[in-house]
Amino acid sequence: MVEHAETQVLDAEIARLLLKQRKSKGWTVAELAEYSGVSQAMISKVERGASSPSAAILGRLVNALGITLSKLFAEAELSQNTNVLLSKKQQQQHWTDNQLGITRWSISPAGANPELVKIEIPALSEFFMPASAYEHLNGQTIWLLSGQLDIQIDTQLFHLETGDSIALTTPADCKLHNPDHQLPCVYIVAFSQKKF
Repeated sequence: MVEHAETQVLDAEIARLLLKQRKSKGWTVAELAEYSGVSQAMISKVERGASSPSAAILGRLVNALGITLSKLFAEAELSQNTNVLLSKKQQQQHWTDNQLGITRWSISPAGANPELVKIEIPALSEFFMPASAYEHLNGQTIWLLSGQLDIQIDTQLFHLETGDSIALTTPADCKLHNPDHQLPCVYIVAFSQKKF
């Protein structure tokens, strides 16, 4: 029950920050819908905290707003914890995509560079991340902590086993798939944002 309550608090904070980012650009809901490809109805639900968005929807929204998911989560964490320089395990924010069952932990302290994120993908689950979701990054490195992970980058397929790592140096469409029939796969992603 405590974990569910913490997720609701984070969802509410994400809703507040997305609304703040949209308003800081002077955009209407219709404009954000046009730039992100997310429907006005879904944006309204997310901004009111009436719906917990999937990773794909969040990715489209933050990309249209010119920020990364990690920046959004770091700001959500900062608003809950002031002046965080150390990221204790019990303070690390996590979020679960209720549709796909994928869980994401922000494990680096807020404002860290590079940023570290831990992802867990359930057995046989997969998700797609478009190149546009990563265009604000200097690249990223994935290190598989446990399980197996298949990554399709454009038309190339890579199979990772526990301990393997792969660096994505330029934005590309990616499909990540856990081929195991029983076990989740867990990996760490390290990345930094481009300076503009």
